Amino acid sequence: MYARDDICYRRLRNLEDSRFSTLWALVDTGLDKIIYACVYRSHSGDQETTGLTQHLSEAAEAAQQRYPSAQLVLLGDFNAHHQEWLFPFQCIDNAGREMRKLALTLNLTQLVQGATRVPDVDSHTPNCLDLLLTTDPDHYSVSISAPLGSSDHCLVKSVSVYSPPDPSPRGTRRMWRYRSADWDGMRSFFACYPWQPTCFSSEDASSCAEAVTDVLRQGMEYYIPFSDVSVSGGARPWFSAECGRANALKRAAYRAWVDSRTRNSLDVSEKKKAFNRAAKSCKKVMQRAWFDHISRIGNKLASYPAGSKAFWSLAKSVESNFCRPSLPPLLRPDGSLAHTAEEKANLFASLFAEFSRLDSGDASPPAAPDGGETSMSDIRIHQKDVRRVLRNLDVNKASGPDGILAIVCKYVRVWNV
Repeated sequence: MYARDDICYRRLRNLEDSRFSTLWALVDTGLDKIIYACVYRSHSGDQETTGLTQHLSEAAEAAQQRYPSAQLVLLGDFNAHHQEWLFPFQCIDNAGREMRKLALTLNLTQLVQGATRVPDVDSHTPNCLDLLLTTDPDHYSVSISAPLGSSDHCLVKSVSVYSPPDPSPRGTRRMWRYRSADWDGMRSFFACYPWQPTCFSSEDASSCAEAVTDVLRQGMEYYIPFSDVSVSGGARPWFSAECGRANALKRAAYRAWVDSRTRNSLDVSEKKKAFNRAAKSCKKVMQRAWFDHISRIGNKLASYPAGSKAFWSLAKSVESNFCRPSLPPLLRPDGSLAHTAEEKANLFASLFAEFSRLDSGDASPPAAPDGGETSMSDIRIHQKDVRRVLRNLDVNKASGPDGILAIVCKYVRVWNV
């Protein structure tokens, strides 16, 4: 189960039972609270099915008592056959009867109105096994699409009107083209810039450093071509044009089969066979493309010197280290979420400080020896020393928090203050 960073959620482990494959969670969208129960029922016997429905009923009642204003949503693979939920399968089994009684007891409405499992055996009948049961059916829209990958279950998409818009902008990464940079123009810009008022604009050293950093960034943007590229994790470099064509054929075959079943055409069986062939072909094409992609990455890594910048750059990009943080959002004591690295660091620091305090009772703190007045000696920084340090900078190192690149400091070291 995944939730967006700006949405508060909490797993309700007290409602779960290790005997059953269920996951309970409370989601707070800011507009309303929703209790989700994700369910998977295996092809077990009648006794296990009865136990599962009893557990779901008791857990749902406990959740509604604890959160009376929250709506309830049960979704997942129920593997239950009931004539009101099957298209066109008409048999009813014990699981179907139990789930139907559960829905009536909790006042739940089933919203999936189509076959969700398409068996790859032509003689097997498609049926509706993936259900979405909710106490608020008017605020959901459900659609069914072709199966993803090698699955024989269709993709069921549910959209709630309670979902707030995503306020976070798409992340971008700035790519600098150093080979096209105008280094002479940048040196001239920095040499002529009035550094005196910038470097001593405030008594606060941090404010002066920020002012200098802004000027350096301005010079970089003037004289180094750049482009901002998206770093969202949705790119699939292995998904080739052949994969796109195979996936389009599978979706077209699925829509043709659904349309044929809706119109009760005589060629339903042929349409289903055509979809099964397209789905199997698409699976093979995607597997081959994925294996080829992994092979190319392995060959590239083997060709780079171990531990080199190119090696680690490729390795980290494969691991998506540039696209997502290593830590998920953290919950603050006040119930809000810490998203940024600074917010998470401050939260960890506060937690560490809280558990690092010692109760010394009424004891007095130790007295520090009186060393008299002390003063810090003068620090002299010579221009030639700064030039030497800049000349020896490693341009392969990543930039610091200020974003000023080492290659800029190394190639532009001419200004006088």
